[in-house]
Amino acid sequence: MNSRIVALKEELVAARETLNQALDAVGGRWDTQIYSDGAQWTARELLIHLMVSHTGQVGVMQRILVGGEGVPENFDLERYNRSSVQKRSETAPEDARAALNQSHEELLAWLETLTDEQLDMKGRHASGHRLSIEQFLRFGFAKHEREHAADIIRALGIEA
Repeated sequence: MNSRIVALKEELVAARETLNQALDAVGGRWDTQIYSDGAQWTARELLIHLMVSHTGQVGVMQRILVGGEGVPENFDLERYNRSSVQKRSETAPEDARAALNQSHEELLAWLETLTDEQLDMKGRHASGHRLSIEQFLRFGFAKHEREHAADIIRALGIEA
């Protein structure tokens, strides 16, 4: 396996471990608000967001690899996040975590099939930036999970 893939997998696995530690520490506090502004999500809603985001970003990357542009130029990330979480608001934390874990395992397996040329292909990320597939994995997955884990830890006063 090429060294870029190995490094990406290590980064993704480490970020997921950080996220899982934060999620494990939530305990019964899934209805505790994590954000006081913007989406004002609870821990459960944030978990649902991560589940939706993970599968959505995989789909965007797959479209880029077959010549697509990524998300549409007029993509409204805030509206998408809000509506996608609302649509799945009844999802139990254990179901969301199971789906998130399954999509993570599928992502790691899929990553092993990519070439350097594919890692360098670029498309529009939900943030509006044009990113390579490698940048999607680092920014859209690893960094995204680490940041939300930190938010959970901070909001719930979890000892890290």
